[in-house]
Amino acid sequence: SAASDVYKRQVFGVELMKTLKLIFEFFTNNKITAIIISIIYIFVLFIANNSFGMYRYIVYTEDIFKTTETTDSFYCMPNLVTAEMVNSSSMDPWGDYINNVENNARKYKAYVPFTKVKYFNSDFNGVRIKSYIYTTDMIEKYQFNLKNGSWNNMQEQSSDYFNVIVSGIYFDYLNIGDIAEIELPNYFDSSTKKIKIKVAGKLAEPYTVPSFNTSGTDINTYDLYQKLENGLIFVESSRLTKVFKSVNNCPLTAENFIASYKSNSSEAERKEYLNYFTKQFRVTDYDNIIKNTDKVIALSFRRRLPTPLFMLSIMTVALISISVLFVNKKLREHSIYYLCGCNRRKSYFIISCAIGLMGLLGGLLNILFIVNYDFLTSNGIINMSDGLIYDGQTVLFTLLYALAVSAVSVIISILVFRKSSPIEIYRKYES
Repeated sequence: SAASDVYKRQVFGVELMKTLKLIFEFFTNNKITAIIISIIYIFVLFIANNSFGMYRYIVYTEDIFKTTETTDSFYCMPNLVTAEMVNSSSMDPWGDYINNVENNARKYKAYVPFTKVKYFNSDFNGVRIKSYIYTTDMIEKYQFNLKNGSWNNMQEQSSDYFNVIVSGIYFDYLNIGDIAEIELPNYFDSSTKKIKIKVAGKLAEPYTVPSFNTSGTDINTYDLYQKLENGLIFVESSRLTKVFKSVNNCPLTAENFIASYKSNSSEAERKEYLNYFTKQFRVTDYDNIIKNTDKVIALSFRRRLPTPLFMLSIMTVALISISVLFVNKKLREHSIYYLCGCNRRKSYFIISCAIGLMGLLGGLLNILFIVNYDFLTSNGIINMSDGLIYDGQTVLFTLLYALAVSAVSVIISILVFRKSSPIEIYRKYES
């Protein structure tokens, strides 16, 4: 009957509230200890995920470098910034300089077109974003994973809009084929020009693009790429160039670039070609970039990973030990619950929920941070390393670790609890 159903629901509600009260009372007299161990646990798990994410990113950049570049490639960095460069009236001084270098390089038999990075700033919905311009060769070369869409869509031509690959959470609400607008600023006044863009694809995490903005003596693959937090990728075209000219704007060129030898060139031709670059650039070839990266990976493995792994091990032992300690302190109370009518199964349930709560809560808070990491960084709420991978694997590791620690803590705590009967426990404490 309806009255019976209402009564059953009321009884269930009362029982549920009593059980929840008993679960939270498990931490009575242990609140400070529980809070401190939980905070340390959350922090240790955060440090571990951060270290693993940075290590994975370095390995990832090496993988994409091996996939996109050939063994004939070498990375070129200017030796110094000349007075002519500083005083140049050009809107893109490095672009003009590198174009001049490339024009002179065409006479060598080993010449292959350079890979240069061009970029510009614009506004999207009132937010400043960075965009890159790829040549058609770069579109073929750097087809990094997309969440949706296709790189082939970039080849579509239209007089109404520009096809782009979008990157970052600012564009999550857009679907493939949607048309939006960005504003291109005029360098000589405060005016802007609106440009229509059509979403051809969405770059997948970790939103990596070639940047070539790092110079140095020990260049590794980590230095060649950058996370495009929120931005666009255009394909180079005469129509896009005209748009820039119409607002006295100009994309900038990164000062470094990648050159390579023609595959069928002779050793002598390669030596002559390389000599042309070494006179005016610092050059790091493919093999040395890989060698430097392997050193960084090995160093990161030795220095970055052991500490969080050790901390996780200590944290696991600490959680188990604290759980057993809490159970021992609650044995008398649960023996009284038993004598008052609470069966052992319910005591097992209360202990399991209370102990499991400590392990799972830290894991869930870390997962919440991982899931919202892009939102937090994109909106400037936190500022962390660009070289970091937080993805499904990170969530899976965090969840599995939290479940494993919770399960082990619960099992050991239950075994400790079962060692003595409630009556024996009560007599022990009353004697």
